[in-house]
Amino acid sequence: MVERKDYVAIEIKGIITTSLKKARGKGKEFKETIWISKETYDYAKKVLGPEKVYYAAHEGVSFDVARGTWRVVGEPKQVKCPRGYSGMCVIIETKLSRELGIESFVVEQKFIFKGISGEHIKKGKIDGHVYLVLAYDRAKKRFLTEKELLKTLLYRNYLSKAKVRKVLESASKHMRKERWYVERMREEALAQYKVVWRDVAREFVPAVDTDGAVPDHNVHYVVTDTLEEVYYLMTVLLAPQINAVVQELSPWVGHVQPRFLRYFKIPKYNPSNPVHKDLADRGRSIHQKGYVDSNDLKL
Repeated sequence: MVERKDYVAIEIKGIITTSLKKARGKGKEFKETIWISKETYDYAKKVLGPEKVYYAAHEGVSFDVARGTWRVVGEPKQVKCPRGYSGMCVIIETKLSRELGIESFVVEQKFIFKGISGEHIKKGKIDGHVYLVLAYDRAKKRFLTEKELLKTLLYRNYLSKAKVRKVLESASKHMRKERWYVERMREEALAQYKVVWRDVAREFVPAVDTDGAVPDHNVHYVVTDTLEEVYYLMTVLLAPQINAVVQELSPWVGHVQPRFLRYFKIPKYNPSNPVHKDLADRGRSIHQKGYVDSNDLKL
């Protein structure tokens, strides 16, 4: 027997602005049509179709590419830097260096970053992380210049090796200016407060990042201004009305994409609003216990 469903076309249009102060000004306009069942529309229509979007989502960083050039195996071990190099250093091996038979090597600790992949994200919890080595300057919020790179142990002990250079030069150059750049690595990826979710899922599987970890390409994220706001937004993304829509869209698209966020009416967090405050409190509770139960989403 064939099941019959009535579908409706919903036009989603509005303006993207990331600040209440800028809400009256010009933002980036968007317009899109989505198809969902009438049953789901009737259930979720109150949360669909914002006039203004206050939360912009980003795709994660492609750090797990180029045969694991940037992915550290295990945990870095702190060592004293050799003469001529200041600060602290670590001894590491990467997925690529192990494959190529390169012995463990010393790099500056400042080039080591925490990373999270989709496999680490559960509802309300980040369960584990990896380490990365990136030629990125946290203070200047950019990749090293070639002149800066040539002065580092990262270059001398690793990136200068012919086998490593060959892998980087043969890897995809999409969105990469230099061979040591990593696609979609940006200042926002290191923000302390982020809501992150798995790309491959049937619905939003959100969690809170407070470590400033770098999200992988299979993780999407939204940066918030405060810890309370990140709790609030995570709770909103767990709402059953929102996920009823996402569950219909994700099989067609194959992913829970960043653009999904702009389909929904999500007010900018206001700490003076008691409803927002309650949602933030629920998010804090979820984050602290590390899981979501039926009571967390009751009105």
